[in-house]
Order: sequence, then structure tokens, then C-alpha cells
Amino acid sequence: MTLFRRFLPFLIALLQGALFWFQLRHPLAYPWVGVFGVIALPLATVVIVWKRLPIRDAFERMLPSFILLASLAFALLLVEGPVATWTLLFLACATPLVSLELLFLLVYHPPRYPVNGLSHANVAYVPVAVWYVASTSNGLLIFLHVHALWHIALMITLGALLFRTTGHTGATAQEKSIWTPLGVVIGAHVGLLGLLLPVSMPMHGIIAALIMSAALRARRYLYEPRPSLRQAWIESFGALSFFIFTLATAKWL
Repeated sequence: MTLFRRFLPFLIALLQGALFWFQLRHPLAYPWVGVFGVIALPLATVVIVWKRLPIRDAFERMLPSFILLASLAFALLLVEGPVATWTLLFLACATPLVSLELLFLLVYHPPRYPVNGLSHANVAYVPVAVWYVASTSNGLLIFLHVHALWHIALMITLGALLFRTTGHTGATAQEKSIWTPLGVVIGAHVGLLGLLLPVSMPMHGIIAALIMSAALRARRYLYEPRPSLRQAWIESFGALSFFIFTLATAKWL
């Protein structure tokens, strides 16, 4: 059984790639094939941590991975072009491979587990998940004329989940309860910008990812060891410059 668990990250990665590819080839079967692929990740999580780690703790560690995979399945609605398609397929394979591999090392080989490996991976997932969700949701507003409240509600939910599950590893339940409503506020602002700014779908995704990631990064300065003041200035200047450059070069519709 341990040998099966050892190879489970690779098996799930191959399964995700196959299911997402099949979904792209058979769009009328959406969303059931993609949903099955998303469900495979939490099932694999349960198999790996069974009787070794509380299921609730494992799910909280893995929730950003679930969110990213769900955002990729959501993006299947509007993805087009070979570059976008292969990028999505690569991410669909890489996400379970990286997350489940780190989870396996945490449970079975702690000395080989990178310090805060899953936490770092979860933070890295944030801009990718936000970009796919924001750009796809904005596309649905344009092409299917879905109600604007759905877009705002989706971004609020995304903000709340990401802010709650990507905090410092030592964060208490009280701290998480504080960050969750802040994620709601940030998500609401991102959702409103998606309705107001007349820019393209990818640009909406970039703006949303930048705002959400910047807010999450600012939270890091509340915990020890805090990044240096010099690093704070460099990151702030870089983020602001990129934001201004993005708006200045965006094609306004």
C-alpha cells in the first residue's frame, strides 16, 4: 500500500492530464469529466494521509491545490489556441504532482520535506488560480451575459478561501478568522474592477492576480522573520510599476 501511495502523485498527474485532454476533445461533456478530475485530488489526499494525519488538517493544507485545479477546470470553458491549451494541460498535471508529492514527503519522509513546502506552493498557486478564475469569469460576462453578481460572488469566495488557507504556518484559528473577511473585501474589490474596467479578459486576470497577490504578500510582513525594509521597498516599487505598466499598455475596449 505504501508503494502505491508513493506513486500516487504521478498516477493522479497522468489521470488529470488525460481527463482534461478528453474534456477539451469533447466539450459537450462539460463539466462532468473535469469535475471527476478535480475530485480525484482530494480522494488521493485521503489515501495518502489515511490514519497518519487528520483529514481536516490535510484538506486545509491542500485546499489551495483544489482551488487551482478547480480554476483550471473552470477555464476549460473558454480556453483556446495551442499555447493556452498546452499551458492549461501542463498546470493540470503539475499541480497534483507537486502538491501530492510534498504531502507524501510530509507524511512519510519528514526529513526530506522542504521547510514549509506546501505553504510556499500554495502561495505560488494564488496568482495562477486568480488569473484563470478572473479572466474566465469576465469572459462569461462578455459572451454569455451572466449576471454581474455571479462574478462578484465568485471573486469574494475565492478571496475568502485563499486568505484563509495561505496564511503563515503558525497562524492561529483566531488569526485565520480575521483574514477571511479581509479576503472577502479584497475579492469584492477585484470583482467590481472586473465589471468597471473596459479591458480584455487576460488583462482582467492580470489585474486581479496582482491585487490579490500583493495583498497576500503584504500580510507576510506581520510575521517573523519579517523581510527587510529594503526588500519591502523593492517589492512595492516593482508591484506598483508593473500595475501602472499593465494599465498603460492595456488595450481599452
